[in-house]
Amino acid sequence: MAEMAIDYSDIQLARSRIARYWKHPTPVVRWRAFEERTDVSGLRIYVKCENLGPTGSFKLRGALNAVLALSEHEARHGVATHSSGNHGAALAYAARIRGVPVTIVVPKGASRRKTDLIRQWGGTIVECEPTQAGREDALARVVREQGSVAIPPYDWAPVMAGQGTVTDEFLDEIPALDYLLIPVGGGGLISGAAIVARMRRPSIQLIGVEPQGANDTLRSLERGMRVPHPAPMTVADGLKAFVGELTFPIIQKMVDRVVDVTEAEITKMMLQCLEELRMVVEPSSATVFAALTKERLTPGSRVGLILSGGNVDQTLWERLFAS
Repeated sequence: MAEMAIDYSDIQLARSRIARYWKHPTPVVRWRAFEERTDVSGLRIYVKCENLGPTGSFKLRGALNAVLALSEHEARHGVATHSSGNHGAALAYAARIRGVPVTIVVPKGASRRKTDLIRQWGGTIVECEPTQAGREDALARVVREQGSVAIPPYDWAPVMAGQGTVTDEFLDEIPALDYLLIPVGGGGLISGAAIVARMRRPSIQLIGVEPQGANDTLRSLERGMRVPHPAPMTVADGLKAFVGELTFPIIQKMVDRVVDVTEAEITKMMLQCLEELRMVVEPSSATVFAALTKERLTPGSRVGLILSGGNVDQTLWERLFAS
């Protein structure tokens, strides 16, 4: 097995680096309405609310760590990335703190809510074709023309370390979790979580969750190598990314299993979370709530869910729930 891209000391460094700008942990709430059902065998459900962070998702942690880690020489021409939304908004926020320019390559048709956030925090948007090749080609052109530093959305050690601070905070508040359910897209969040959990709570069961329409990590684990989904299609736009070269080995070694959920299950849980938690939950976040209803967990267990983001377009709500 190859050496891991990050270790726990990288996550501790990230936590200290971003502390000046991330002064208060995101809250953890109990999902008591779910616990009170007669069919869940006394589970205690704890939800880590990254949707209540400054940009509405966990992505700011990795972006802040990456941008603050740059030297003055590296940062002088600013930063850039490609993003369907949350990483772009996070990088714009982080660049504004650092005082450097930022350009975000965004696929055509991206969430208006997320592109509005990018502009709100001072990001310049460059549109591209809605394909991985389109994203990468446009970003390469921006970097070449501007001399900026490319900050990948997930497959980069400083970003992964920053995302690991979510679970480090979570275990500060609820140290004896028995399960942790985490959305999986490119793998930055779950790989950081795995590094923390295996250091602080080795017995915890780590469960990654993907949409069936973009379940490349599950397919890759079954094959023992990275295998892209032939045509990722899901309402959970934040989870369409192909699992990363750096993140996949960590998932292979440290995550207990990855499961997938249907589009109907995702949208059902978005509405249920709104009704019971009084929170707007992105489709990407709703995957873990959907998995909770399907997985057979040990009765009486303490179960953690990472609510990864809450930036949802009004048009998406109307499309999904108009009827």
